[in-house]
Amino acid sequence: MQIYTENKKLSQELKKTEVQALLTYFLDLDEPVILRTIRQEFPKNHHLDKQLELLISSKIISREDRRYQLNQTVVQAYPTTQMVIDFMENQSKNYSDDEVLIWLAEGILSNAISDTLFVGFPLPFCTRLENPQFDIVTINKRESSAKTLPNYFAEIDQPQKFPELAHLLGDVNREFFTNQLTLIIERIAKGKAPSRASIFLESLVISGVITNEPEWGMNIPIVEQIAEIEMQELVDEKVAFFFAHELTEKLLAERESFTYLIKKKA
Repeated sequence: MQIYTENKKLSQELKKTEVQALLTYFLDLDEPVILRTIRQEFPKNHHLDKQLELLISSKIISREDRRYQLNQTVVQAYPTTQMVIDFMENQSKNYSDDEVLIWLAEGILSNAISDTLFVGFPLPFCTRLENPQFDIVTINKRESSAKTLPNYFAEIDQPQKFPELAHLLGDVNREFFTNQLTLIIERIAKGKAPSRASIFLESLVISGVITNEPEWGMNIPIVEQIAEIEMQELVDEKVAFFFAHELTEKLLAERESFTYLIKKKA
């Protein structure tokens, strides 16, 4: 189960192991319980009262007549499938799948939502490596398992996920790293070979941003302009949330991820 909210403080709290265990407990409940029962279930949780108050104030659980229960319905399937099918049929002749994916990632695809949302299946999401001149963006179908630079820096505190990049880069300063990338990418994009070997160059090859076979060149799209795709305005925030994620999943199809570089306007 995934929990989505635009409240960053709440999001961080919900990721804590103790809170995750508490949420799992409430998900499995068949009927409301009293506080004594919860305390018996979590005798070593010394922050239980504070965590319960947080979940109540966030309307994730409810407390009525001194009994506690989950206050959220877990969404188990996309509610926007027909809308996505209609959109794809209307736009397939005008834009490529990759153009629509980039339009989504640079626009309405977001994991932030004003209400707290419980989803019982994995959703696509973006990771982004930012630079004053450009962003490298990875759109992941379900997990950030693809060996890309945005995924690596998003999970830099878990080096075991990307051991090859972790061994090469370690905890390199992100700003310094992206500045070095700029020099290399600008040269490669012009069809020139890199001036020298470096860990920055090697990381671009390992992560698939550039290739050195049969000659040096870019291996991901360079985006200078986002497609202007027209669609009916989605007034309902939840509908827009699920529409963007389901459309992304459909367009990725069999791909686990899609990475591109987008230039920033001067």
